[in-house]
Amino acid sequence: MRKDGDLFTVALCFPDLYEIGMSNTAMRILYSGLNALPGVRCERVFAPARDFEAILRDTRTPLYTLEGGIPLSEVDILAFTVGYELAATNILTVLDLGGIPLDAASRTEGPVIIAGGPAVTNPRPLSRFLDAVWVGEAEAGFFDIIDELSRRGTGRPGRQAILSRLRAERAFWMEGKKAVRAVDEGFPDREYSVQFPWPTIKPVQDHGTVEIMRGCPNGCRFCHAGYYYRPQRIRSPERIFREVEALVLESGYREITLSSLSSGDYPSIVDLFRELNRRWGPRRVSFQLPSLKVEGFTLPVLEELAHTRKSGLTFAVETPEEAWQRAVNKTATLDKILTILKEAGGQGYRLAKFYFMIGLPLPEITGRSETESVIDFLRKLLAGCRFQLNVNIGTFIPKPHTPFQWSPQIGEDEALARIRSIREAFRSERRMKISYHTPFLSNLEGILSRGDDRVGDLI
Repeated sequence: MRKDGDLFTVALCFPDLYEIGMSNTAMRILYSGLNALPGVRCERVFAPARDFEAILRDTRTPLYTLEGGIPLSEVDILAFTVGYELAATNILTVLDLGGIPLDAASRTEGPVIIAGGPAVTNPRPLSRFLDAVWVGEAEAGFFDIIDELSRRGTGRPGRQAILSRLRAERAFWMEGKKAVRAVDEGFPDREYSVQFPWPTIKPVQDHGTVEIMRGCPNGCRFCHAGYYYRPQRIRSPERIFREVEALVLESGYREITLSSLSSGDYPSIVDLFRELNRRWGPRRVSFQLPSLKVEGFTLPVLEELAHTRKSGLTFAVETPEEAWQRAVNKTATLDKILTILKEAGGQGYRLAKFYFMIGLPLPEITGRSETESVIDFLRKLLAGCRFQLNVNIGTFIPKPHTPFQWSPQIGEDEALARIRSIREAFRSERRMKISYHTPFLSNLEGILSRGDDRVGDLI
C-alpha cells in the first residue's frame, strides 16, 4: 500500500528477515490498522540479510522503508513489533543502518522509537534504546493515539510533542513511568482487514491465518503468552467465516490456519471446523488447528482434521510424569496420547511431533531423574504405536509475569548433558528423530527475558 502526501509516517519494523516477518500476524494487524487511518502512512521495514546490510554500509545508503523508500531517520515513529527476545541485536542493527543514535538519551531530533509485543513486556533490557514500549494489545488504544497525533494542527507534531502524548497514555511504559496492560475487549466482534502486501518472495509460513480466540483458559504456569493475553476471548463464528472468505477469494490462500494459543478450547470447535470444511472443502481449501492440547484431540476433531492435509499431530507434553504435569498445570498423560494415536492411525495419520521442556521447577520423585523419565516415556510411546515420532527438546526459560518468573534456569552444560543422554538412548531408533533448541540461546533468552537495565550493555 502506497500513500503519498504530507502524512504522519510510521515505519513498522519486524526485526528479522523479510520472509519471516511477512508471515507475522501482528505485522498484518498493525499495518492494515494504521493505513486505515486517513492521516497516517505506515510502511514496512525488516532487518536486512547480511549481504544487503554490507551493501548499505559500503554505499553509505541509509536503511529505508519498502513502499516509499523513506530513510528511517525521516519518519515520525519507528515501531518495532517484537515476538522473540533474541531479536534485540537486530533492533540495534536497524537503528544503526537507519542513521539513528542507538541510545535514546542521545536523540534530540528524528523519529520516536517504540516497541511492543510479547518479548518486551519486561522493557528494562531494551530501555536504553527505546523511547517507549506499548504493553498490551494494539487494538486497545494504540491506533487511536496515532490517529490523534496525525490530526494535531497543521504539519507533523515533532518528536517532543509525540513523546509528551505517549507519556500521557497509561499503556505506554517510559522511563520513570509505569504501564497498565491494554486489553482488547472488542476482540470477539472485531473485523480484521486482509489488506496486506503480497510477498515478493515465499514467506516461511505461506498460508492464511484467522485468529479464532485470544487468551487461553489453561493457565500453564510456565507459559508467558497464557498470562500476557488474558482473559480468554472468543471470536464469533460469523467473523471467522467472513475472514476466511476474504483470505480465499481476495488473497488466494488455499491453506488456512485457525490460530489461537489453544484452538481445541474454542467452544464448538468441531461444528466450526465442520462448517468450514463443508463450505470450502469442494474448492480444495484445507484448514489447520496448530494448538491442540491433548484433551482437545477427540474423535470428532480427528475426523474433521482428516479432511485436510495430514501433516502430522503435535503434542506439547512438556514433562512426562503426571505429578510433574500437575505441578505446571498441564495434563498430557501417556495413556491418553496412545489412545489418540490409535484413533489417528485409523484416519491415516503416520507422523506425530512431541515437545518436551527440561529444567522445569518440578517436585522431586524419589529415585527418578527427569532424563530417565523422558526416556521411559518415549520408549513406551515407541512400543505403543507405529507412528514416526519427531521429538523436540527445549530448555525451560523463566518468563516475566508468570508464576515461575523467579525460578532458576539450569545452565548450558547441564541442559546439554540431559539432552545428549536422551538422544543417545535412541541413537539407533529409525522411527524417532530427536532435535533440540540450543541451550546457549535459551540462556541468552532467559537473560533478555528477566534482565534489568544492565543487559543493555550485553546487547
